[in-house]
Amino acid sequence: MAEKIGISEPALYRHFKNKAEIVRALIVQFEIDPVSMQEEYSGWELLKAFFAKRVEQVISEPHWANIIFSEELFIHDSEYSGVIREIMRKNQSMVMENLAVAMKRGEIRNDIAPEMVFRMTAGSLRLLIKQWGFSGESFDLREQSRILFQAWDRIWKMEK
Repeated sequence: MAEKIGISEPALYRHFKNKAEIVRALIVQFEIDPVSMQEEYSGWELLKAFFAKRVEQVISEPHWANIIFSEELFIHDSEYSGVIREIMRKNQSMVMENLAVAMKRGEIRNDIAPEMVFRMTAGSLRLLIKQWGFSGESFDLREQSRILFQAWDRIWKMEK
């Protein structure tokens, strides 16, 4: 990282105490503030807008996305995994709140536990992003995520 930005590694650590602080700074740059989105969306539409914004971030900053989505490399590093856990908990809380709203409104089915809906939606998007990255960005991630979101609608929406 230091080489990429044109400084020495010791210079990098003059600004950060350790690797976890560097990762935290990167993650903060990559975070989405769902509160601002709540003015325009709620429930199921907020979740799709949140995930669509994540896709746009990945497309515009694929190298940052590689760092953010490489947490498996650091899973046994307590400082780093704590940073990731904190972000995941915050995002999961927002998603779960809006899943509850969507279920209560009848926007999506309510016969599957919200935790499972969260895992299936977030996990499928994460897999799509990983496939895009490992393929050398060889397909249109924006289009494929749109298709994925349509599939979510077919799976999760209530039969009319």
